[in-house]
Amino acid sequence: MRSSAMTARFGAFSFLTVAFASVLVFHSAAHAQQPAGNATQSSPPAESGPNQAPPLPPEYGPPPGYQPPSPPPPPAYQGAPGYAPSYNEGYGPPPYPPRYYRPRYYAPQPTHYYSEPLTYRPFVFGFGLGVAGVALFPNVAGADNSSRAGIGYNLRLGFGISPRWSLVLSADGAEAYFDGVSVTETAWTVGPQVFLTPRLYVRAGVGASSVSYDYTDSYYSTGYYVNSGSDSGMATVAAAGLELLQSYHTSLALEAVGTVGYYPNKDKISTFGVNFILNLF
Repeated sequence: MRSSAMTARFGAFSFLTVAFASVLVFHSAAHAQQPAGNATQSSPPAESGPNQAPPLPPEYGPPPGYQPPSPPPPPAYQGAPGYAPSYNEGYGPPPYPPRYYRPRYYAPQPTHYYSEPLTYRPFVFGFGLGVAGVALFPNVAGADNSSRAGIGYNLRLGFGISPRWSLVLSADGAEAYFDGVSVTETAWTVGPQVFLTPRLYVRAGVGASSVSYDYTDSYYSTGYYVNSGSDSGMATVAAAGLELLQSYHTSLALEAVGTVGYYPNKDKISTFGVNFILNLF
């Protein structure tokens, strides 16, 4: 019994040993049949080209002087939406969009240019002050004519009719001090004004005049106590001016003006002055 059991165990051991050796031999034979570099699959043949060599077996290296093909260039930068390169970008656009893109803005150029100041002014308001003189021509037998220097003034409103012509309502006057009496005359006239050149103008007018007397001595030569007196009559005016400065809404002129007032007692009073006039239009 014991020898039969030993024989059965020895037979099982021999069978396992032969099976293990068979598996080992089979595995070694399969491993020897694989190519070098663990290449289990064959790569597809490369397409032939001007810079490419014919396909070679994987175990051979490239031939002498072989250069691999260059990679394709990156796509050209098209820019952000609305991007327009300026003329000073001589080296082309950048290869990548700017980090903070800000479109260029060009201010529109002015297309309207103001012309030179025109003499056509729909409405003009002016005032002036200067030096003047007052001359008295009394219609009394034995009375002498007399004149004194004083202050001249002007106030006017103008209405444009055409580029050179306008209608002017004007108050031209002067004040002077005679012996014991201050004489003030103002001529209220209306008339045309015309520009002979863009700066030189003349004007004329007719209207009414008023004169006032202020006596410093209350006792007059006739024996009556008189403090003041006034009279009114007709007047004419003539003036010529030169605008020294002109702008689109103002002008500064130097004007010479003369007036003559006619009164009921046939006395005449004349004024002549040179005023600086500021016009607003």
